[in-house]
Amino acid sequence: MLTPFWRDHFALKNFYLLHDDPNVFITSQWQRNKTEPNIKYLIYRTIVMLIFFITWIISIIEGSGSGKYPIYLTNWGYTGCTIQALIGFLMLFMAVLASKYKSMYSTKEKALKLYPVYWLLNTVATPTAFAITTIYWSVIYNPKKVTTPAINYFVHGNNTVMMFLDLWIVGHPIRLLHVIYTVILGFTYTIFTLIYYSAGGTNKDGFTFIYKIVDWTKPGPTVGTCFGVIVFLIILHLLMFLFSSWRRSLQEKYCGKEVNVTIKDSKQQAAYVNEAMSNDIV
Repeated sequence: MLTPFWRDHFALKNFYLLHDDPNVFITSQWQRNKTEPNIKYLIYRTIVMLIFFITWIISIIEGSGSGKYPIYLTNWGYTGCTIQALIGFLMLFMAVLASKYKSMYSTKEKALKLYPVYWLLNTVATPTAFAITTIYWSVIYNPKKVTTPAINYFVHGNNTVMMFLDLWIVGHPIRLLHVIYTVILGFTYTIFTLIYYSAGGTNKDGFTFIYKIVDWTKPGPTVGTCFGVIVFLIILHLLMFLFSSWRRSLQEKYCGKEVNVTIKDSKQQAAYVNEAMSNDIV
């Protein structure tokens, strides 16, 4: 017989990017009243969005000379961080406008329909950022090849700082079974590097590998490296899940019981989630 933990977290429905209360994606874990959008949280989301967006644009400009920007996992990860920050800001900004101007309510509802995309990108970008930072500074970093130290820090270091801070502040849950999306990213990038190598692609320095540790002229070690990174991503996702659960328990213990949002219009609720998700665990 399944225990409540296994029944709650390993149900098939938890593979899906559906939640019975989309408002958790525009509220902080630490705001007690979740019936209204929080201005302080909007300020935070604005700062995060601007930092990611500005540094992302600069990193694209810096990397555009070689034409190799799209081949690096670092840039895949940073792009994911930036897009999820933009969507997170947009949803909350529209919610704040709707709270001030009733005519904006329908716009807020449309913006909230982006929550599955935000949830997916946030879930994948967070462990990817942690992995990129760990692997880059421990294995790949070469100060002689760094042309812009500040941007190099942002895409290989500040990404983890920002995503960890976000993991501490956001109100939405991390689902165990969503690890599948991070695993898919790992396999996708592995296949991409193999195809890129087979097609004669080179990195910005002219070598036949994108990263030295992913050199398909040495398939054995490369397969081992890719498999190890995917396992590392799985472990990071598990740690994210545990941290998210701990964050929620801390909030309930030290900040008191929160005032939850209730979606009064059943038709609007049905637009977000199917009937099978009505008992979702937050």
